[in-house]
Amino acid sequence: MSGESDKIKVLHVAGSTKNEFYYDLSLYYCRKCNDCMELDRETFEYFFAIVNLDRSWSFPPKPETSAIASSTRFSEEEALDKIREMKINVMVPHMFCIEGVTYYRSIFDKMNIPFVGNKEHTIQIAVDKGLTKDALYKGGVQVPKAEVLTKGKNEYPEKVEFPCIVKPCQEDNSLGLSLVKQQKDLEKAIDFAFTYSDRILVDEYIAGREIRVGVIEEMDGSLTVLPKLEYFVDEIRTTEKKLAIQNGKLTDDPQNDVKEEGDRECPAKLSVELELRIDEQVKKAHEVMKCTHYSLWDIRISKEDQPYILESCLFCSFSPLSVIPCLGNEAGRKDLMHPKMFQMFMSKVAHEKKN
Repeated sequence: MSGESDKIKVLHVAGSTKNEFYYDLSLYYCRKCNDCMELDRETFEYFFAIVNLDRSWSFPPKPETSAIASSTRFSEEEALDKIREMKINVMVPHMFCIEGVTYYRSIFDKMNIPFVGNKEHTIQIAVDKGLTKDALYKGGVQVPKAEVLTKGKNEYPEKVEFPCIVKPCQEDNSLGLSLVKQQKDLEKAIDFAFTYSDRILVDEYIAGREIRVGVIEEMDGSLTVLPKLEYFVDEIRTTEKKLAIQNGKLTDDPQNDVKEEGDRECPAKLSVELELRIDEQVKKAHEVMKCTHYSLWDIRISKEDQPYILESCLFCSFSPLSVIPCLGNEAGRKDLMHPKMFQMFMSKVAHEKKN
């Protein structure tokens, strides 16, 4: 058995400064990650840092509400000094809000503490669906036609074909999204989307199959496309189909990614030709966006069997419920079963730091 000093020190960072929804979402997935019974606790030693809504930091022994409430609160400067003293080898980010996936990741870059997942320069593009679409289009990736609208500047599209999708550029989980089928409903959908973000997207609607695709980097840096997940939808996936929410707050439902019998299939049944087209597009997207360790893509398949990338999802908390681990479980490889893939990423990060 390894001595305590030989263990790789892993710091889970969770919380949010935005609102209770993002704070609760972050802690939920952090707890699920830590609660995994198969997690290697001989090679790795786990610590927790919580960014509270008032911007203070806590270092509870576990990411539980009661432990956080009874923990001493530190200013950011004090917290970063404490983290330096801890001599952390790897950070695992669980923050989902925009500041969490950008500013708080950049803090660790500046402290030269590596972390699992995508860097701030990638996230800065990924958190804005308009910027993501523009980057992918310029990189030769197939995306739906779209127009970005900005509040107080251009608040109505120059040209639109129905049906279309109207959605905020800076929200996830379909918050603020509308499928618009008629001209008379467009203004209402635009106003609704603007309540979530100052930049919104009016997207070409691709009628067809909806696929979620994950890409991971192996230890040698090569890219592997995980088995695809198909969602069986009538038209679109709504927020209610993605998260268990009650009265605007996240519930304690252990199946937080809402699942219904027969609403999805993994691996998806796809032709060999379509599999190859999808693999080509998502690998190209991973490289265009300069992703690190993993990436996740939502795709629509047109009636011509062409894949169009709708948006990226470049955050993963590596809980047993997270999509990347679930896809890895279907890959037919023991080394990609949860939590082995997660541990591979942590080892990869620690190894890269030493070199």
